[in-house]
This record gives sequence, structure tokens and C-alpha cells, in this order.
Amino acid sequence: MTDHLEEMLRSTLGHASELAPHAPGNLSTHIARRSRVRRMRAQALVAAAAVVVIAGGATMAVRGVGHDPTAVNPSVTPSPTATEMRIPAPVEEVWPQAVWKIPAKLPGVRKFQPRGFIDDHTLLLETWESFEKANAIYAYDLDSGRVRKITNIRTPKGVYASGYVVGGGRIVWQTIDEVRGEPVTSFWSAPVAGGKATAIATERAVKGRGDQLAVVGDRLAFSLLEGGVFTVPLDGGAVEPVAGAADHHILRWPWVGTPGEYTPEGETSFQELLNVETGETSRAVVHPGEKYVWCRVTTCSGSKADHTAFSRLRDGSQERPLPQSPLFGLALDRFLTVHLPNPPGGQALFDVVTGKSGDLGRRPSAKGQSYVIELGLGDGRLVAYQLGNEYVIIDLAKIR
Repeated sequence: MTDHLEEMLRSTLGHASELAPHAPGNLSTHIARRSRVRRMRAQALVAAAAVVVIAGGATMAVRGVGHDPTAVNPSVTPSPTATEMRIPAPVEEVWPQAVWKIPAKLPGVRKFQPRGFIDDHTLLLETWESFEKANAIYAYDLDSGRVRKITNIRTPKGVYASGYVVGGGRIVWQTIDEVRGEPVTSFWSAPVAGGKATAIATERAVKGRGDQLAVVGDRLAFSLLEGGVFTVPLDGGAVEPVAGAADHHILRWPWVGTPGEYTPEGETSFQELLNVETGETSRAVVHPGEKYVWCRVTTCSGSKADHTAFSRLRDGSQERPLPQSPLFGLALDRFLTVHLPNPPGGQALFDVVTGKSGDLGRRPSAKGQSYVIELGLGDGRLVAYQLGNEYVIIDLAKIR
């Protein structure tokens, strides 16, 4: 597969719900490369279940660190085994403070996908003029149901917007184009209050594919799929490499790590971490025979040699069994989706900290396909999926 085709795959998956019968966000950047697709397929086999991943409504077939003041210590309730799972109450009953339902069709708005949170009560929506072509972004007020346009988006043929982040009163995103056969990433922003989208000028072209973005004060931080973390002023200027992060990827700012999400040889994702603000480092403990290990800021999860799933702190302590192996690691270091027994089937949102779970409401299709809903879109806190004529919106940060 050529680089161009890989980029097309990334962007095509990003808006797959346009053609899906049941309609990543974030998923598109997680499954762009061949190595990552192979790894997810292997992990699906380890979990002994063929799955369909649903991210932001799209449906597609795929199968302990130093102190972090935002982290919850995942050391409370032991996780049930897969055979111990029972049908829980609906997710909106278990965590009513964290769940909303919004219409899947909004007046005056084309087909859309939620891309993240602008603030605690406002969703960022992306709309398209046709399949694979974003034409605008909107703000949706979860309290009032009001929707307003933020800005129009215009990109050349074959170039797609992705990676939306919010900060400094702006919405920022990236586009990836090919210039003389090489990928080049450009950055754009628009005021949250609304206004024209403008390019963030860089003194030199950013060669490589944009990976993750973060707004840090008056600068945009970004990493590249090829490796490396950089910053550039939001108002434009010189791109500067972040010291000590030449091969790293942004996990959750200020934490960056290596080898990142893409592990062609089955390496542990984000085994090495660096806090670029304090200089603190962490190397996650991984034992012989463990596979498909995804590490986050405070936890790691994966499968043992006997195919049983686990989670533990990065330092190797507080290990516990999981009902199933998370396909994308633990969202916010504590959440995963688990399959419910048939009947009725479907998935539940499971919190490894409290042991609570909530039925997400999705059921297997008439053809028997099982659906896994990706967690942690946007800045890591959003879950969004279509259920009938509504979108279910979950803010993982509001679950205590």
C-alpha cells in the first residue's frame, strides 16, 4: 500500500458513517497504517470475537506512572470475568450526569458526527457536503439543543480535515496533502465564537503526517506519525522540536511517548513516557508472553500468554483481570467496552475503578455482527454513537 493510499484509508475510515447502515473521530488516525490494522485484527482474534468498531457513529469491520493530578487511582473494585458479566442497567441510568441523547438529524444541518467537546456542555460537530468532504463545523449546546455554525471548511480534492482540538478560544485542526510525492501537514484554526478559518503559517512546510494535536497556551503542539513532537505559535511562526521527543508521539499533554500507537512488530504502545514539562520519565512493566499491550498515562492493558485480559499500573502493581481485552486500551485509564452475553448481546461501558457498568443499548445486527463502540474521542473523554434516531453522547470525565 502506498503512502497516498494509506492516507486515503485514514480519511475514508474517518467518515465511514456516510455510507454505513448504522451510523473515527479519533478512530481514523488509529487505523491508518497496515501494521496497526494487522495488530487490531490479531487482538480481535485474541479476544475470540470478530467485531465492528463504531466511532462517532461510523461502522467498520476491524476486529502506573509518576504522579498525574488528573488520574484516578484504579485500585478499588476487582473486575468480573467474562462469564460473570450480567446485563446492566442502561448507561443513562447508571451515570445520568454523564449521558445525553440528541437528535441524529438537526434543523439546517447536514449529516454530522460529534468530534469532541468544546466545553462541558457544548459538542463540536463536523458536517459534510458529500462523502469524505467536511464542509463545516458547528457547536451544539447540550443544555438548550441550539446549534450554531462555527466556520466553513474548504479543502482541495483528496485532502481532509482531522484531529480537531480546542484551546485558547479556538478550534484547531490539520489537513494532510502530498507535495511532490511527500506528505505535508498544514494547520488551521477558527474562533470558537465563530469566524473565518485561517491557516497557521509555518516558516517551513511540515513534512510528515500529523498525528495528535494539543493547544498549549499560545502554541500548538503536534506529533507526526513518523515520530517527533513539535510546537508552533497559534498565530504562526517557526516550528520548534520539543527537547527529548524526537521519536515520540503525543499521548495526553504533557505526556509524550514511544513507540506510539503504531507498532508493526507488536511492541508495547507508549511503553516509554516523557513529561515534557517536568522531565519525568516512565517505562511500563511488561512481562514475557504478554501481547497487544496498550499503555496510557497511568495504566497498561493487554493479553497474557493464556489470552486472559489484564490491566495494571505502569509500574506493574495493582494488576487485575479484565472481562475482555480492550481494543484501544483503557480510555482515560479506566474505561473499556465489554461484550454482553447473548441474548440480548451488545456492549456495556465498564469502569475498572468502581466495577460499575452500563448497557450502551447496541444489539447485534440481523447478520449476527457484534459492535464495539470506541471510547475516548476528541480529547479522550467523548463517546458518541447513533442509536435509532438519536446520538448517545457520554462524557467520560463526568463519571466519578
